[in-house]
Amino acid sequence: MQDYYETLQVHPKADAEAIRAAYERLHQRYASALLEGAADELRELARQRREEIERAYAVLSNPAQRARFDQELQQRTSNSATEQIGLDAHDDDLIDYRPLPPAQGQERPKSFNTQPYLPRSHAPRQSGRRVQNTSRMPVWLPTVLIVAVATFAIVLITLLTTVSRPQTQTATTQGTPTAAAPSTDETVNQFEAQITMARQVALQVPDNPKAWLELGNALFDSTVIVRELIDSGHTNLQSLYVERLPRWLEARDAYTKVLEMTPNDAIVRADLAAALCYYGAGVNDQSYVVQGLAEADQALSSAPEEGRALLSKGVCLILTDPPQTQAALEQWQQVVLLPNVDTGLAQHARQLIATYSQ
Repeated sequence: MQDYYETLQVHPKADAEAIRAAYERLHQRYASALLEGAADELRELARQRREEIERAYAVLSNPAQRARFDQELQQRTSNSATEQIGLDAHDDDLIDYRPLPPAQGQERPKSFNTQPYLPRSHAPRQSGRRVQNTSRMPVWLPTVLIVAVATFAIVLITLLTTVSRPQTQTATTQGTPTAAAPSTDETVNQFEAQITMARQVALQVPDNPKAWLELGNALFDSTVIVRELIDSGHTNLQSLYVERLPRWLEARDAYTKVLEMTPNDAIVRADLAAALCYYGAGVNDQSYVVQGLAEADQALSSAPEEGRALLSKGVCLILTDPPQTQAALEQWQQVVLLPNVDTGLAQHARQLIATYSQ
């Protein structure tokens, strides 16, 4: 059963206006006119996505059909849990909104319940259908706790994958075998659980810029890592990259929400610029590259020595048609020469210089 709310990327309690706005945004994103000249795989993927979006909107825009769908969805997701613990299936206050456990690089089974109910031992006491608030906890505190816990989980997963990866690739010493390096599938799927958690948190607290930033970063990383693997020789991942191309626009949307709340964040604007340029190059549409260059210039106008902005502008310059290679190299060389530049950022700039200087 297709989850139409997930297809349109809206909360199940979204009003009609939010649903229509989401539909129009997604419909424009996958418009066939934007993909003229793109690969056949991408056009086919966009066609399938448009059909899913149209089907979802046809149901959710019709009050009667939406009510029936809500009932079916509620029955599918909560029947097993309510039978086990005897709770009211309509009581949202007893749903466990804690971050989902990592998927370990595997697709979750269709029976996986993304909104489990709290065990009886952890559930607050009920009074009729609603939960009584007997404490003096401020009403905003649960939201803050949700963001804090989810952000901590996301950061922890990122740290674990980052820290553990070099250890698995250490050479053998004195005949002692090392742990096996992560497979390509594990590498390209390491951000999937992070995306799921970040998207849930962002929808739960839409006014929190940190939540949208985590979502944007997870989408960005999950796509750029496939591109980098292809550049290093894993050409078999080309179809996966085509499939993930729309994530650049999802990342753009997430970064845009952050900038609506924190408009002077040059680093976020730099990542927005890179996402636009990568997408434009992927679908062979230079208008997105032009937009990305404009965002990079705006980031540099507010922070002329921001390494991330310099790096992103170089990326956009190399992705123009024809590539502005010399101008891109100059941007990356500035990154290397910045005082107190982040080591990882400088290393990335050196790698780009070595690649495009040949």
